[in-house]
Amino acid sequence: MLVGTTNLNTTLNLTYVLTDVVETLLYDLRSEMGKQGYELRHDAKRNFNTAIAAIRKLKQDVDKTQFSTQENFGNDSDCLLAFIRLLVDRCGDDDKKMFAFYNYIKRHPSQLGLDLSDEKSTFAHIFESNEKLD
Repeated sequence: MLVGTTNLNTTLNLTYVLTDVVETLLYDLRSEMGKQGYELRHDAKRNFNTAIAAIRKLKQDVDKTQFSTQENFGNDSDCLLAFIRLLVDRCGDDDKKMFAFYNYIKRHPSQLGLDLSDEKSTFAHIFESNEKLD
């Protein structure tokens, strides 16, 4: 991922990369639905098309950058989507396993110095359910 000089730049870059991830997922969804004989209808189809149109507008900023920057965003998007799919495949609905992977990755040194202090609220439901069992 393109490393920004500030938290703002990093967040902006991550927003563009995740936008590309969502676009890929939407197209994959439509393709998979078609293969299985399903199609979006009425409101769902309109919402899908609205989402794609909004994503294209967001991506116009990236399209104005150098080709190498566009390629970096595309590569980062593909890598992040592959990582997300792997994580979902390995964890399924097991939030404790997701937290274990999170902690494993967190052991590696930070490359950007991002503030990750919101983990307690993100994973609070795991700790709350453990407290109820005690």
